[in-house]
Amino acid sequence: MGNAFNYLDEPLKNYLERVSARTPAPGGGSAVACVAAICSSLINMVLNYTIGKEKYAAHAAELEKIKAENGDILQKLSAYIEEDSVVYNNIRKYSAEKNTAAAEEYMKKSVAIHLDICKISLKIIEFVEFLAEKGNKNLISDTGIAASLAVSSFHTAKLNVIINLKFMEDGAFVRKSTDEMAAIENEIVNRGEAVYRKILTGLEEKK
Repeated sequence: MGNAFNYLDEPLKNYLERVSARTPAPGGGSAVACVAAICSSLINMVLNYTIGKEKYAAHAAELEKIKAENGDILQKLSAYIEEDSVVYNNIRKYSAEKNTAAAEEYMKKSVAIHLDICKISLKIIEFVEFLAEKGNKNLISDTGIAASLAVSSFHTAKLNVIINLKFMEDGAFVRKSTDEMAAIENEIVNRGEAVYRKILTGLEEKK
């Protein structure tokens, strides 16, 4: 069961109204993907204001590499904004039909989406760490915002992983998914907070 619309083809106002409505989708999962996509978009903005400037020419190759990788990430996250709703609608459909096997397969799809967002969030922190040092200093606050949003994207995606795992019978899948998430949690939180604090401190010292 899919949706008869595409969120990305509609005005932002329509999407916000859909999230606000008393309907099951789009909900938190789609919003997580949207925030993560905005985070990736901010990285692109910083890159676009850095690449091509003589001051940052020494880092051109690395910047172009990040831009290509982040471009793929943004495309994937943008697709997740809609895909999460499609998956969730199918979970509800098969759960209502008492088709637990089909419902669990779509729960696994939801877990896969949000585990991927968790992993992407760490990758974005890596981009932020580089851009905080080598990116356009005029956009340092945007770089810091990307760091904060990346950590938030991890935490919120984690909630969606956990809520799906809670209702699943496949113990091996639950353990594997839990381990994957735990493996990056401390790293993303510690590195994300560190680079955010570094940027914040730098801005405060310039008063």
